[in-house]
Amino acid sequence: MLPPQVAPFLLTLAISTLIGIGLRDYYESEKKFDTFGTVRTFVFFGMLGFMLYQIPGVGQVAFLLGMAAIVPFLLVYYSNKVRQKKSPGLIGVLIALMTYTTGPVALNQPHWFLVLFGVSILFVLHSKGKIRVFTDRLETGEVVTACKFLAIAGVVLPLIPSTPLGGGLVGQIFDSLPVTPRQIWMAVVITTTISYLGYVLQTYLFPRKGLLLTGLIGGVYSSTVAVLVLAKKSKRSPGHDEEAAAAILLAVSMMYLRLLVLVAIFRFRLALQVGPALMVLAMLAAAYGIWIRRKSLEPLVPQEVPVSTPEALLDPATDFVPSGTEEPALRKNPLEINSALFFAFMFVAVSLATKYVLILYQGMGLRMLSFVVGCSDITPFVVSVLQGNLGIGTAQVLQAIVIASASNNMLKVAYTYMFGTRRTANLAAMGMVTLAVLSVLYAITLI
Repeated sequence: MLPPQVAPFLLTLAISTLIGIGLRDYYESEKKFDTFGTVRTFVFFGMLGFMLYQIPGVGQVAFLLGMAAIVPFLLVYYSNKVRQKKSPGLIGVLIALMTYTTGPVALNQPHWFLVLFGVSILFVLHSKGKIRVFTDRLETGEVVTACKFLAIAGVVLPLIPSTPLGGGLVGQIFDSLPVTPRQIWMAVVITTTISYLGYVLQTYLFPRKGLLLTGLIGGVYSSTVAVLVLAKKSKRSPGHDEEAAAAILLAVSMMYLRLLVLVAIFRFRLALQVGPALMVLAMLAAAYGIWIRRKSLEPLVPQEVPVSTPEALLDPATDFVPSGTEEPALRKNPLEINSALFFAFMFVAVSLATKYVLILYQGMGLRMLSFVVGCSDITPFVVSVLQGNLGIGTAQVLQAIVIASASNNMLKVAYTYMFGTRRTANLAAMGMVTLAVLSVLYAITLI
């Protein structure tokens, strides 16, 4: 059996070597050849930190003294670089210091952590262009909004009580609700986070996307909004009916996956029961959408597009519609505080309505309410059914979710006919109506 120092030492050598190679490649790509050190220099940095830290009794102090001895040499290099009016970047100096720390990290942390540390350095080092493009697209308001979200998730959520408030008017109001204050805010955090993922993918990672990707990623953000936007695009850009219909079906497919994620988060055991049904519905929607798309590509004779070209469909200016125009805005950030508060209000209102519908009309009332709320955003209703203390059984919860999804599909059919071309609507409606019927049949089996 090898001594315990061997593995961390070899790992230190490996990571230091990779960092040195990565920095050399970066300098060569930037055409910077008058830099300090070579790959061996960084290997020696890693070895020095490892050996000093291993000195019995005084390892930590020796490590810090070694760093203090290295820093003046790095400062001389940097001051000379600035004096010669070269790029004042600190990348080489910072990476040298980070390489020096690989030894203690290898000795005190799991080996995967040091590998992650090294890979992160190389990834950031060689992503200069992508990071610049991403940050150039990032608006100041987005950063502020993200900070607000961190506050409501990391500061506000832990401070909200997990039990009903006792006494006073506020306490009486919360006592009448089937959800606790913590459950309300947890629902806000989780649902807005899922929507934010789709928003970031659409806005920043895939700014130039075709209709299919719009449907696929837009379904993560909001399938209803995505379908409405895609329907309007089909009318604005004739000749792309099949592609628009396929994108709509992909958005519907993502709706079922989004529902499955919500169920898994709030009631994991329930996800094991409804998961197969939701997965089948999602795969059917996606398969039908892909079939429509492939069928439209069978005739390989190019056709002229009278109004707009495929390049126009990829223009980011046409893919996202600013707020205040005639179309719903996919650019609206779901992490805006107003959006979060509105979702919290809707969640409380739907939870309260569900509670009293169950008291007055029992199971039939819940099924009717499920159908009605499907004509709007079903997320507050689904989360309230999953998380609220409504005293309903598993079968009723499953029914409510499936019926709401079926009703929401019918709303999408109406949107497609109202705002899209007739051919797009006919193609998409065949799939969505079929999915709605299958959902209702599945709900009936749960009675």
